[in-house]
Amino acid sequence: MRDLRGLRRTVLAALVATAVLSGCSEKQEASDTLPTTAAETTESLPLVGPADFPVPDEARTKDAAGAEAFLQYWIDLLNRQRSVPDGRSLRDLGPECQNCQRIAQNYDEAAAAGIQYDGGAITIDDMAQPTLVGDEVTISFLASQSAVRRLDASGVPVDSGQPAATKLSSGITMRWSGEDQTWLIQGFDLG
Repeated sequence: MRDLRGLRRTVLAALVATAVLSGCSEKQEASDTLPTTAAETTESLPLVGPADFPVPDEARTKDAAGAEAFLQYWIDLLNRQRSVPDGRSLRDLGPECQNCQRIAQNYDEAAAAGIQYDGGAITIDDMAQPTLVGDEVTISFLASQSAVRRLDASGVPVDSGQPAATKLSSGITMRWSGEDQTWLIQGFDLG
């Protein structure tokens, strides 16, 4: 009797397992309809910076990572605009920054005089943790700048230039613009 009960349980368990497993292996038709709830879409950010070199999305967040990414973008923009030369974008992103306005004016004056910069690339060597307080952030960093000289339209140096510099104690202060969804430079010092 005991063996019979054990056999019945084994057969019953096998039947249940077969029924469950066969239910999983049956073909099912794919649904032709999409879910009724629409996925949220994010609005695209307004264009900030030059049309062919806009501020990237990762530099447009109001946090430490966004501020660090904006600082890197700013340095890349300085390097780019030196080869153009054109100061408009620097003025747009640093409307309250006196040093940014001075650099922009130098680039504009060079362009008007037909002068090009040779060298002068800036790199960030080290960066402190950003200090974020409300809508403002400050970042201290060390930078290097390659030797730079200014050349006239025929490629002749117009001055003796400047030698390469390393370990330039530098800093930037930025304020968040909710309207543009980006950082704007309040102060910038290189070296």
